[in-house]
Amino acid sequence: MGLTAKLLKGTLYAGGLRIGKLDGYERLIAGIYGRPDRVPIILQPYTFAMAQHGLPARRFFTEPEPFVNASRNTAAYFGADSWSPIFDFYNIELEALGQKLIWRENSEPDVDTREPLVASRDDFRRLKPPIPGRGGRMPYVLESYRRYIDVMGIPPMAYACSPFTMAVLIRGYVNFLRDMRRDPAFAHRLLKFLSMEVVVPWIDKMVEATRTAIVVMSDAWASAPNMTTQIVREFCLPYVEKVVRATNSSMRTVMDSGSWGEKQVAEPSEILDVKMDMMTRGNGFKPLRPFFLLVWNEDYEEVGIPRMRAYAEEKNVCLMLNVRPDLIEEGPIERIVGNIVKLIGEGAGKGKFALLINLVPVGTPVEHAHAAVAAIKQFGAYPVGSLEPSAFRMPSFEPFDEWMRREGLPV
Repeated sequence: MGLTAKLLKGTLYAGGLRIGKLDGYERLIAGIYGRPDRVPIILQPYTFAMAQHGLPARRFFTEPEPFVNASRNTAAYFGADSWSPIFDFYNIELEALGQKLIWRENSEPDVDTREPLVASRDDFRRLKPPIPGRGGRMPYVLESYRRYIDVMGIPPMAYACSPFTMAVLIRGYVNFLRDMRRDPAFAHRLLKFLSMEVVVPWIDKMVEATRTAIVVMSDAWASAPNMTTQIVREFCLPYVEKVVRATNSSMRTVMDSGSWGEKQVAEPSEILDVKMDMMTRGNGFKPLRPFFLLVWNEDYEEVGIPRMRAYAEEKNVCLMLNVRPDLIEEGPIERIVGNIVKLIGEGAGKGKFALLINLVPVGTPVEHAHAAVAAIKQFGAYPVGSLEPSAFRMPSFEPFDEWMRREGLPV
């Protein structure tokens, strides 16, 4: 079944026309638009997949086939509904521009903040936009997406770095704060360049290569307490809107996500409103847009899931919560299950809800990840019924090496 048919089936199921069983992707779409058969599980395999397969970081983050195959194996082994080919997406455009990265043995590369690419105004004048798809590791990303399509049969969710976060990384946090306060005209010139000459062409290239339906820009630096909402509204959101207007279409949703900070302000809706604007600016909020309001555990644990749920229902969007990574790592299984039950009990409502396992830390016992997935499947069936953690049934599972010999893709 093609992507369009899957989207249609998922949306119709969400609306009550429940014909046939849902596969993982259809379940995710149904969960975004309404009520699926159970809460969808999204997994980001990332560095856990790298370690699980014994891959060096430089190989995992530069070679498409082992990257995608290892990621797929991990997602399939744990039984996730959906997974994304997650790499260090904050760095791709920056590296293509010439920004130096620091490579580590057991983790993703990171920007070398000691040497920002735009350390001076002269550096900016010398900056040239990369050729979309050819600079740095852009070919690795495009080929990874093609490999994902070969393996999964559908386009991936594609990722880009937001212009605002890119500006912070390319200029340096202190330097860019100073720019916004003392020389806002320069800050706006840099943001316009990054938006229209770097991010837009890169999104267009990814869409051309994949025909993806969703492109997500991540904006970690547009978050409290790093930035005030006033700064975000003046220097971030206008450029989100520029990118969305330039790249969105009737068959594609381009959005910004990844910020946080609800617990940092007196009224959480101040941050949630910014997140909604990051999703909908330039889109003309239409019913058939797969938007999701992503709230991280650092915030919902302080503010409370019911407040997040009420806000999502007011705005008529899907609420997505991540499962605490350190809890999956440390366990024990009873605590993991209890946490899953709480997330479902307070967040699932009557639908428009999904759970994200965004990080399984390297070294996590595999039974912990299996327990998290199994608990979501057992307790997340709609309509949500008994939520008694003691009723949890831990499934049996094969050791990973045995599973790999039978089901795994070679890396």
